[in-house]
Amino acid sequence: MREVQVSFAELIRVFENSSPYSEYYLDLGSGEIHFFSTMDFPGHAEVMRKMDENKERYVKLPKLTPGFSKQVRMDFVCTVTDPYLKELLEKNLSTRDEIRQLLMDFEEPRRRWYKFQNEKYLAFLKDWFTERGINIADRPHQNENGKPSR
Repeated sequence: MREVQVSFAELIRVFENSSPYSEYYLDLGSGEIHFFSTMDFPGHAEVMRKMDENKERYVKLPKLTPGFSKQVRMDFVCTVTDPYLKELLEKNLSTRDEIRQLLMDFEEPRRRWYKFQNEKYLAFLKDWFTERGINIADRPHQNENGKPSR
């Protein structure tokens, strides 16, 4: 299985922010993630076509679907033990923004939500890459000098 080092934080961020109007590609050689939007930058279409043809080097990243996003929210609500908060969350499951807004008044549950969501997204992404014969590993974070930070 091929191993690629990539920043998990960046991978989760682009997965969460995926849209129908943009694409993200992972460079399997460098671990860098590249953003493309043909709606805003028509020239990106040709670059994306070339990347799609070079499957040994680039992989188009999956998009977060509304169904998976909602399932993650429902799974989180099942972990909430406070009856008042659980009821509020159950009534506001329709979008991620509603849950985020609601949790602004609940610091500890908000922190748990983001940790829970990131773990679910990362597990999905790891499985997605594994199905394609790729093992992803978290790239060490670097400071402004390009050296691993401690």
